[in-house]
Amino acid sequence: MSASGSRPCGWPFVLAALLPLLAAMSVSAAEPARRAGKAAPETIRIALLSDLPQWPAAEDRLAALLDLLAERKLDLVVHAGGIKGDTESCGDAVLQARQHLLDQSPLPLVYVPGETDWAECHQPVNGNYDAVERLNRLRELFFPEDATLGKHPRAVVRQSDQAMFRSFRENVRLSIGNILLVGLNIPGDNNHYRSEGGRNGEFEDRREANHQWLARAFSLAQQRGITGIVIVAHGDPLFGNGWEKRGKPTLLDGFMRRRPRDGYLEFKRQLRELAGRYRGQVLLVHTGSNGFHTDKPLRDTAGKRIQNFTRVALPAGTAAQWTELIVTPQASSPFTVVLKDGVRG
Repeated sequence: MSASGSRPCGWPFVLAALLPLLAAMSVSAAEPARRAGKAAPETIRIALLSDLPQWPAAEDRLAALLDLLAERKLDLVVHAGGIKGDTESCGDAVLQARQHLLDQSPLPLVYVPGETDWAECHQPVNGNYDAVERLNRLRELFFPEDATLGKHPRAVVRQSDQAMFRSFRENVRLSIGNILLVGLNIPGDNNHYRSEGGRNGEFEDRREANHQWLARAFSLAQQRGITGIVIVAHGDPLFGNGWEKRGKPTLLDGFMRRRPRDGYLEFKRQLRELAGRYRGQVLLVHTGSNGFHTDKPLRDTAGKRIQNFTRVALPAGTAAQWTELIVTPQASSPFTVVLKDGVRG
């Protein structure tokens, strides 16, 4: 037998000898990756505010609160509406002063309008303004760019990018981590539903815009595997008013049933449908007339609570308290809400 036939040689022999070593190296290299995968996900910290400032005397306290939030190194401030008192003028001087105040925030600030900011401006005490005209003025002052307010703005997506909803600049969407934040113009005062006869044009147009914007947000969240959606609006949708048992609303509801037509009915029904199909967690944030609280008020058609939906009602009209939303994007329960001390005086 020749020398070449007396022992294994060439690449098959070399590979056979190296395979155990390569396997060991592969296991060793995989360990750091697995350990990295087990590391705690980075948290996102968001301040939730509403109904600030109430009157000029509160402007300095809000400015101090915004500075405090920056000192605590939060990522974002969300203002759920109510930038003036309910008997303050809706004139340009007040609106411009409040816009300047919010725009001085050291942190990026998302603002959605509340009823005192536009929907109640027709009242004599507020200046006898046309509500729709004041809403359009708010849009000009507060939402000129596709970005948040603040000294260090972040890019956002506005519904006005869509041709059908060109005027709805206040409806906004922002991705932060693996969370989607959605702002909607849903004010108090029964969602600005007017009981006068004829077409309720402002309400109906905004209802359609809000419906489309919310549906789009849930669709994007499903497509992108987003683990949580935060919805921000000013008005309390009144989950406890027996809305689940009501039929399709009509303009005659107030006359036939001797009670106001629920201006939030379609919004609550859409929330029930969308949250019921969504695999992640849903958080609704709005101002609270009875102070801070959290609960699970949304029920399905069988009356069972929808467990992946949580409501946060914010403390209203005080800089002495603020609400912190701590987001852990990859956790099964990504939202933690804590009431914090603010500034006093």
